[in-house]
Parts: sequence; C-alpha cells; structure tokens
Amino acid sequence: MEETNNHDPPGGKYKRKRKKTFLKNARKYGKKGCYGRGSQLDAETYQYFVRIMEVYREGFENDEDKRIFVNNVFQQTESEEVKCSCNQVGCRVVEMLLPFANDLVVERYMEAFSEELRPLCADRFASHVLEALLGECCKRSLDKDKEDDIKEKFKGYTLKISKFLLNNLEDYVWDVYGNHIIRSVFRNFAQLPSEDVKQAKKKNSQDVKTESIEIPHYYAEILQEYSERLLTWPQFKELPYSELTSALLQILLRALSKCDKKTLKKYIKKILDECFCKDSEPDRYTQCLEIFMSKPATMLLETMMEIASPKHYTQIYAKCLKGNIRDLAERQSTNFAVQKLLTFSLAEGCKRFAAKQGLFVQFLATALHCESDDKQTDLLKCLCKFVNYEKLQELKIENYEKEKLNLHGTLIVQNILEFNKPIKFVNAILDMDTSDLKGLFSNTMGSHLVDSYMTSKFIGEKSREKLIRKLQGTYQDLASTKYGSRSFEAIWNACNMKFKMNIMDELVYKDAAWSNTEHGKIIASKIDLMLYKRNKEEWKNSSNNVNKLKELRRMEKLFK
Repeated sequence: MEETNNHDPPGGKYKRKRKKTFLKNARKYGKKGCYGRGSQLDAETYQYFVRIMEVYREGFENDEDKRIFVNNVFQQTESEEVKCSCNQVGCRVVEMLLPFANDLVVERYMEAFSEELRPLCADRFASHVLEALLGECCKRSLDKDKEDDIKEKFKGYTLKISKFLLNNLEDYVWDVYGNHIIRSVFRNFAQLPSEDVKQAKKKNSQDVKTESIEIPHYYAEILQEYSERLLTWPQFKELPYSELTSALLQILLRALSKCDKKTLKKYIKKILDECFCKDSEPDRYTQCLEIFMSKPATMLLETMMEIASPKHYTQIYAKCLKGNIRDLAERQSTNFAVQKLLTFSLAEGCKRFAAKQGLFVQFLATALHCESDDKQTDLLKCLCKFVNYEKLQELKIENYEKEKLNLHGTLIVQNILEFNKPIKFVNAILDMDTSDLKGLFSNTMGSHLVDSYMTSKFIGEKSREKLIRKLQGTYQDLASTKYGSRSFEAIWNACNMKFKMNIMDELVYKDAAWSNTEHGKIIASKIDLMLYKRNKEEWKNSSNNVNKLKELRRMEKLFK
C-alpha cells in the first residue's frame, strides 16, 4: 500500500490538479504570517527554515560544503529540537538533513526525543523525525566503521524505541502516526528499502527480491516478539480489512520473508484460514467477494502472492481464486483487482520462478484463440488489447500510437520478453508491420515493451540488431513524440557505434522537422546532434569516451 509522505490517507480516486510544492506553499503562508502547522515558530526561525530548503534544493559543489551547511543548520536547532520537529516546516528540514548529520547531532536528538516519547510518537510532524531518527540509529548501530561504544549508543536507542512501541502496541497500531513508526521498525530491522510513492509505482515492473538476510539477534528477537504478539491478537481477523493495519502486515510479511521464513508461513496460513477463507462461511464465492471488495485486503493478498513460496502460492490460488476467476472478472467492482493479481501471479510468477513459462504461453495462446504458428503476431496484438483473435479482427486497429492498450496485457508481454525462451514474441515483434510497430512503440503503454526487448538477458544481440534495422526510417518520428522518444532512448542505449552512426545519418536529414519539437529537442541534446552535424569524427570520439565512462561506472558498482 503506497505510503504518503505526510502519513495522511490517500486522496479520492479522481485525478486532481497537481498540488503546489511544499516549498511554494511554505513561502506563500509565510508571507501571510502563518508559520506552519503544529508548534508555533517565530517569523525569523520560520523564514530561516524556508531559506534552508531553498539552498538545499539548489545543491552543493562538494560534500564538504554540504557537511558544513548541515552542521550550521543543526547548531541553530540546539535546545529547540522537539519544538522545531513539531512544526510543519521545521519537521521537513530536520527529517531531510538528519541522514547527513554527525553522530553528536543524532545523539542530541536521541536525548531530546527520549524525554517526551509518548506524545511524539503520535505527533503529526515529530513522528516523521522520529522515523528518520530510528532509521539513522539502526543504520549506524550496524556500521562496521564506527567504534563499539558509539555503535552501542545507537543500538540502545533503537531498542528503546522499538520496545516502547511494542509495549504500547495496542495504542499505536491503530494510530496513523504511531503505525508508521512501527512499520519503520520492521523495515529497518529487515533492511528493506524505503517505500516512497515512486518505488510503489515500480513494483509491477520489478522483480521482488526475497533473499534471506541475517540480522543481529537483539533485533531479531524484537521482531519475533512483534510477530508473536500480532499473531495472538483477538482482533487479528480485522487487520487485513483496515488500511492502516493491512499496510502494517504487508511490511511485516516482507520483513519476515527476508529473515524468518518459518514465522512467515504461520502468517500466510493464519491470514488464509482465519481472515480470507473462514470455515464458518460455506460460500467460497462470497468469501472472495469480501476480499476483492476491500482494497486493503486485496493489497495484502497481492503482497502474499509476491513473497509466498511455490507451495503457499498454490494454496493462495486454491483458496482465494480457483473456480471464481471468471465471476470475479465479470464484476465491475472486482475486475481490476483480478487483472492485477493474474498479471503478477501468472506471467510475473513464471518469470520469477523460471518455471512453467512455455506452458503459460501455450495456455495463453489457446485462451486468445491464437494457437497456430502463423498467429504469433496476432497473439502479441491480442495481448496488447487483452482480447481474443475474433475480437481483434472486429476492432480493425489503424493507429497503434493513439490506440488505448490494456495495461495488464502489455505488462504480460513485458514479462514474457524476459522469459528464458521468448523467441515466439521476439519473432512476433520482428514480423509486425513497421508502421504498426512504430505506432506501438509510440504508445504510452507500448513504449515500455522496448525496454524489455532491449534489456532482456534472454534476447540475443542479433535479435536486437534486427529490430534496430527494422525500425530504420522511423527514428525521426519516434524521437519527436513523448512516448516514442522513450522507445528511441531504449534503442539508442542498446546500439553499438555502427548502428548509432546509421541512426544519426537518418536523423540529420531534414532534422528541423523533428529536432524542433518539444521531445525532439531533448533527444537532439542527449545525442549531441549539433556536434555530429559539425564534425562526425569528433562526435564519435566523444561518444566513445562517454561509453567507456558508463562501462567503468557499471564495473565499479559490480565490485562494490
């Protein structure tokens, strides 16, 4: 479940106008004499914090400048740590800079927050700082480069916060701000990445990594206590159906998938048997409706499917989906959830486990009436629209660029292109009419197919080269549109110098037609069109140097 930065519940389902940035609003309200919500700051302090955000946003020339800047800011908050943290703008500044503070500053905040821990855990603004403080303390307690006595201080504070929340679990699980801090405990102990909005949006297109990790016994014991307490809660059956508690369970399950598979199995079994598939309810279809009609429950079910072992995955399917998929798919209120679950559970699952991939494609072709070998390209098109062959013929699509494609169908194609043997879909793309292919790659959803095609480790260099050659004559059109330019970049990044120069020769011909468009200007700048027109050899040398630098950085990351 996506977590918003202010812990407020998500907005309505309809698209709203883009909100003003936090900094713009801070300036606006400061001029009106309103100095942030929460604890009141004087005008001078408030304006100081606004300027700090402005300077930080502009960036620094080097790390030393940044260090001096951060130290100076925290000097200004000395003896006012809690007051600043309880203010809307002050909280944002402290939370933003705390990861760059030295150990003495972090210790100062530890001491200040210890005195008023109970109200601060439930404070709308200070809870953010407490989350950041908890994360820093946990991280620094595990830092091998720090001295043992320093690490012990950070470890002690991490344990103090986590035990305080554990001892008051009944109060804070249902509190929007305390609940988020408990999630941070789970996330930090299991070393999970922070789940901001952008990362949440990427989940569908990324592999879910559940490799086991070892966490220190003193943190593992606390996590185990949390797990056992929640398992025995009288209200456990209610947890999946509340937004706050469902999100808490999701983070806990992800944490357990990293470090305690045994307890994870207990949770999956209990959620399935007591929350989703109650023995007292004889009608399995009614049970499924209850799950899918609840967004929190559906999100929890998705998380379970992401991290479940093949055995539990089969149980989830048997208890929550089998026999009801068609009925659920035909209901407007449950259709989207079923699409999303099937997308992950089938195509994503086949990719993740590297199992049943050929069988999946075979059944998919049968379901869409594209079984014969001469319908490979039709299967690709059917999936992009998520319709069968007969329906596709009725649609008579003339312009794939403007056609409304199906999100989950295109995601399935992306996953199949990353299967161990994606040859059928590689051929389907290569056999597609060039104008249709250009339209598909210029489509908001179709443009993502190029990423998978160009980066899949199971698609060979020759197949990539065939696509690059096939698209010759279309590169100006691709580069000039919003989504086509995405496809262009994916292709460009996979090209060797020979193909890049071929593309450049195509682009320079009457280049004003595309390079003056909004997106064409960006592409022209990235590929340095002007230098190529002026001096090809100099452009080639420059591009080779850039490629070498990229490769060096890639190698550095591999050996870190």
